[in-house]
Amino acid sequence: MINQSNAVGIKGVSRAILTAVVTVIVAIIFLATTAFADMTAQYNVEVVVENDSVVITTNETEPITILSQANVTLADSDKLDISQFIAGEGGIIKIDKLNSINIEFNGAINNYSVYANNVEDALNELGITLAADSKLNYELTDAVKDGMVITIHSPKAVSLTVDGKTTKYAIYQGTVSDLLALAQVTLGDDDFTSPAENTELKENMQVKVNRVEFKEVTKKESVAYSTRSENDGSMTAGTTKVVTKGVKGEAEVTYKVKYVNGKEDSKTELSRKVTKKPISKVVKVGTKKTSGASGVKSNGVTSKNGFSVGQKITGKYTHYCACATCNGNGRGITASGKKITNGMANPYYIACNWLPLGSVINVDGTNYTVVDRGGSGLSTVGRIDIFTPEGHKACYKYGTGKCSIEIVRLGW
Repeated sequence: MINQSNAVGIKGVSRAILTAVVTVIVAIIFLATTAFADMTAQYNVEVVVENDSVVITTNETEPITILSQANVTLADSDKLDISQFIAGEGGIIKIDKLNSINIEFNGAINNYSVYANNVEDALNELGITLAADSKLNYELTDAVKDGMVITIHSPKAVSLTVDGKTTKYAIYQGTVSDLLALAQVTLGDDDFTSPAENTELKENMQVKVNRVEFKEVTKKESVAYSTRSENDGSMTAGTTKVVTKGVKGEAEVTYKVKYVNGKEDSKTELSRKVTKKPISKVVKVGTKKTSGASGVKSNGVTSKNGFSVGQKITGKYTHYCACATCNGNGRGITASGKKITNGMANPYYIACNWLPLGSVINVDGTNYTVVDRGGSGLSTVGRIDIFTPEGHKACYKYGTGKCSIEIVRLGW
């Protein structure tokens, strides 16, 4: 007979085993499902820092956490761009670093801070628009680097004059020497530029090449004559006479002449040969002292009208003769009644208005008597008109001049 209790036990065991198996299977399925779920939640994110990038796989959704996984730390001045990032799906997380750059334009340097990654974006960020003919020291695609100096060159309009021809050039930078190189102009050993070759070019600068050449030139030149004075005791003091006229000589002179742009600039004498000697001018100078009015007697008057005997005055003289033009009448009668005629022996008379008639003055060593008056010009103290018996022509010959006057007598 069958043992009922055993049968029942076997059935109980079988159910227990089946339950355990089902439980294990369910657990396995749960774990597999969970693992698969975790694996499907991860996604790729590209992290871009300026011009460098890295791709990481993550199941995080917060950009800051994702950056931490990429070992990227944000600075206070950094700018975070998540416009191309979708949490749980992927995309790009971009970080723009704040860089300090310098812009140099026309010699002036200014400092700016920009987030741009390349030169073109930096200029756009600063609102700087390049002219069509501007030139940079970087390519527009070059990466921005902290502390870099971006130089913007605009062409300068300059003119160059060479051998009488002027040409205009556009050059970005440099000196006058660079302009000559651009124009393919070669300077001679003595040529020079205005301004100098090392001068920095400026807008609208005018540069000129000065061509220099040297030549030896021989010329005929006159040689000045000298004047020799000889004292003559037979001639009255204060008179002169030319006894030999001066004649210029001639010489052949060779010069080294400097020409700048075809025009004489300077010259240096190399040699001189006298081909004709000059003849000196010889002048006789009178030294004879005369008393003029002989036997000057004192009248006892020592002062009168503000003048005194022995007083010395600096004067000015002219000459007149007995003609109607000089004397005012053809009769030759002076204001004192003294008679004068041309050709007479020299009486040593003068005319003036500032001394009493009859006064005697010594003029440069010769005594003269005041016997006549004249125009208002003779009223100035020291102004005298000397009677010249040689005639009108002699008056012009003796001319005018300064003299020293001493009062010998006042009045008759």
